Amino acid sequence: MVPDSVEATAVSTTSALIHTGLLSVGLSNLFWKGSELKSDNPETLLLVALALFCIAIPFQGLYILLSRMIREYTSSVMVPSSVLVLASRCEFVSYACGITGFCLMLVRTSGTLAATLIGSTMLVIIMARSALSAPTR
Repeated sequence: MVPDSVEATAVSTTSALIHTGLLSVGLSNLFWKGSELKSDNPETLLLVALALFCIAIPFQGLYILLSRMIREYTSSVMVPSSVLVLASRCEFVSYACGITGFCLMLVRTSGTLAATLIGSTMLVIIMARSALSAPTR
């Protein structure tokens, strides 16, 4: 048993499945939209979105592997907290880069979609801030 450890219940199957979906979205965009890049003058927004997918892919892969490892531990075995922290950091970078890249692809598609996305993002931020600042009972 590792002294610096916690129980292996922090990572769920659902989260790993979401990352697998993000991984496939990132890879498909890299293959299909990457062919649209012009070598002499690449579109900046497309290039940034694809770069974010490139950043997210290794983190998604590592998170999926760590998630599987954590789930396969029996309940009597403890997972070192450093592994859980690594999985959490990989999850954060993966979500941040993958979702931002996807949003940039959406913004590139249509101005109306971009305005809708920005509006709903601001609404979510306001809702989250109000929920976090509400007094607890």
